[in-house]
Amino acid sequence: MINWTFTAIVTLLASGAVAAGMEPWGESGDWKILIDPEKGNGCLAWKPFEDDMTVEIGVAPNQAGGFFAAYNPTWVQIEDGSTGIVNFDFGDAKFEGEAIGVFKNGVPGGYAFFDNPAFVTEFGKRQSVTIIGESGAEVELDLSGSSKAIGAVLACQAEQPEPLKN
Repeated sequence: MINWTFTAIVTLLASGAVAAGMEPWGESGDWKILIDPEKGNGCLAWKPFEDDMTVEIGVAPNQAGGFFAAYNPTWVQIEDGSTGIVNFDFGDAKFEGEAIGVFKNGVPGGYAFFDNPAFVTEFGKRQSVTIIGESGAEVELDLSGSSKAIGAVLACQAEQPEPLKN
């Protein structure tokens, strides 16, 4: 059982620095579109939010799915490798997944993998999402511009070579 607030559930430094090894592909409004070779040249959208939180949503071709990740340097209670359940409430569509506590570039956060392609579709067509952590803590994210960002992620992904499967 994890004692995280959602903020611990929700990948890069808030300064906007691109993580080591990630390649810039383009931009879509406030979202940066990046390529992550560690995910089989998976494309992702990255955006900073309030309170130093950053969010990534993208494709993990080497795992045949997608992911949502968020990080914040103030989430010091996160333990690397700890797991818990996270819920994404889009109103009339809900998704649940396991979140894993991870540190990326020394910044604590959480990573949730989805093998349901409808998750990314919902993320892109909504204006907001409420994310509920295992502890019951909630955070609402403004998804303005996410539709175009998801379109850019898919265009980026279409340009990538087929990944090697793990």
